[in-house]
Amino acid sequence: MVGALMRHLRSLVVLLAACSGGSRPPTTTPPTPVAPVAPVAPIAQVTPVAPVAPVVMDLAASGIVPAWLDRSVDPCTDFFAYACGSFLKTAVIPPDRSGWSAILVVMKESEELLRTVLEGAAAAPTPDADTAKLGSYYASCMNEPKIDAAGVTPAKALLELAASAKDPTATAAAITALHAQGITPFFDIGPQQDFMDATKVIVGLDQAGMGLPDRSYYLDAKGSMPRTRAVYAKHVERMFGLAGQAPKLAAASAAAVMRVETALARLAQDKVTRRDPHQIYHRVERAGLEQKVAPTFPWGTYLAGVGLPTATAISVNSTSYFAGVAKLIQTEKPEVLQAYLAWKVLSATASELARPFVEERLVLDKELHGVTALPPRWRTCVNHVDEDLGELLAQSYVKQRFAGDAKARATDLTKAIFAAMRATIDTLSWMDADTRAAAKQKLDKMASLIGYPDKWRQYTFAVARDDFFGNVRAAARFEAARRMAKVGKPVDRFDWQMTPPTVNAYFDGSLNEIVLPAGQLQPPFFGATFHPAVNFGSTGGGTIGHEITHGFDDEGSQFDGDGNLRDWWSKLTKAKFAEATQCVVDQYAAYEAVPKVKLDGKLTAGENIADIGGVKLGYQGYQMWKAAQSTPPPAKVDQYTDDQLYFLAYGQSWCDKRTDAKLESDARSDPHSPPKWRINGVIVNQPGFGAAFGCKVGTPMNPGKQCAVW
Repeated sequence: MVGALMRHLRSLVVLLAACSGGSRPPTTTPPTPVAPVAPVAPIAQVTPVAPVAPVVMDLAASGIVPAWLDRSVDPCTDFFAYACGSFLKTAVIPPDRSGWSAILVVMKESEELLRTVLEGAAAAPTPDADTAKLGSYYASCMNEPKIDAAGVTPAKALLELAASAKDPTATAAAITALHAQGITPFFDIGPQQDFMDATKVIVGLDQAGMGLPDRSYYLDAKGSMPRTRAVYAKHVERMFGLAGQAPKLAAASAAAVMRVETALARLAQDKVTRRDPHQIYHRVERAGLEQKVAPTFPWGTYLAGVGLPTATAISVNSTSYFAGVAKLIQTEKPEVLQAYLAWKVLSATASELARPFVEERLVLDKELHGVTALPPRWRTCVNHVDEDLGELLAQSYVKQRFAGDAKARATDLTKAIFAAMRATIDTLSWMDADTRAAAKQKLDKMASLIGYPDKWRQYTFAVARDDFFGNVRAAARFEAARRMAKVGKPVDRFDWQMTPPTVNAYFDGSLNEIVLPAGQLQPPFFGATFHPAVNFGSTGGGTIGHEITHGFDDEGSQFDGDGNLRDWWSKLTKAKFAEATQCVVDQYAAYEAVPKVKLDGKLTAGENIADIGGVKLGYQGYQMWKAAQSTPPPAKVDQYTDDQLYFLAYGQSWCDKRTDAKLESDARSDPHSPPKWRINGVIVNQPGFGAAFGCKVGTPMNPGKQCAVW
């Protein structure tokens, strides 16, 4: 359970977010440790990414999905519609999801495999402790009659903690106890690599505690914001009613929650501000917290209560935020704080309680994402196990879906993209010699973790077959303690932040590494028998190149090769980089997610830069790789050249149909652009696309003027 602090501060962990989501492998063939990719081998030494495709190959065998294409569309006019038009026309969004996409196709296959594993583990007694633990957890989650019969009772102890907040001291004690349970009212805490010395793990404190996706939902009056606030407030009120409060009290409790969360929103940093690492890193130390920033909060007692009694090295995202929170705890009425803390308990545990609570959560999902039905219970339980026992469950997935030479092939593709990035750095006209040398040094130090960890995480907490709520809370306590134990210890460069079945990838700025889970390295994104151009287009450019570029986008570029926040750019190069970045900001700010709701060019800048740069890297990597082969892959499949296959593969990786509610919600809070613009916004900046598809200069997909950062 990665808290809000880790979700933001370690991203710099920059996630490729829309790409979201048994028994151990034989001990005689342990996972291979993954070393840093760099220094990169010369491209001629890079082995083939996949077996060279046969001379005769049809489009489906190449890795392109013919049924998703709409060949009635001119690719030079709208490449999203060309690559995905038939998908968009025929895809039906399941009522329990906010969209349907290539990514969700892979996720569905993963979930179904894991379901088979877990149902087998739950069905039969086994002497294998790990299998028994998986089976017991899954069985406890699937036992809906027992969960429903318990009602809100399992959460009573936590609700009593909330009710104990009768004065500032008692409120601080309740916050401490809830944080130790992985529930984060008011703020979040976790281990953080020190931005100025990435060899050290310090304590990071960050804003948290709002129930809506962004502070703007509380403060803005435009568009659908007032309606969403009203829906949320009624949702909170009904949840209190389910927990046993009388209607009048439930309404007052909901008003109290809105009062506190609105106050937190006013204190909180907006998402654009938080894209600047300098704005979210302030070393105040324990003495600074206790004496200057928030002296009325009992930090010594709090830190001891969350497992950090001797911690002294502390950073906060914002001193004004924590000063404001401390004041709020001191001055707000006890009954208001009690209601807020009770809501954080109900909100955090609703999915673990009886069906009425789960169904009430659907009301908010409908408003924010357009979801109209609950997922099947088995899928809910698979996802719970993946979250709480992820690396235990993943071992069966790896054995079945990422065995043999899969890791070696993915590593070879990664090396080819690294080589392309190195070559790109040499050609950048806006970069001077000193900055170029520093950029190469950073690239050469960048590591890659591929497929799955070299050492599986151990889960030492007990699991009961008849106590789902207790199992989830035990997992939350375990994870909170595991994270806190990192503080003051050597940095663990091999601690994964996603489970191997996850269909996603990320770059971590402080670790200077990219991580590619096995779930992302599956068809239709990556295949052993695919045409190499398809592997390069989807996984090479769309994933690997994207994550490498994150190390050099507007955020990642502020960290050096050792993961330290340091200005390694010359003044002139920095100015030219800012100018190139502004081109991307302006381009995407003109796009609409839904009618009358435009994208935030600043919020999405990093992901857009990574998309554009990643696809360029993949294309260049493919050309370099192809030139080094003694037997090149087929130059044409059906009527498509291999260059066209490259761009089609990238486009189809983003075939994605979403509800309008989801598109609007994402536009207000998600740093990723909608799928249409992750294709068309990228394609208009690709030097190779116009030639590949014969698009004349001045056509929509080859406008002539291109934004070029990397």
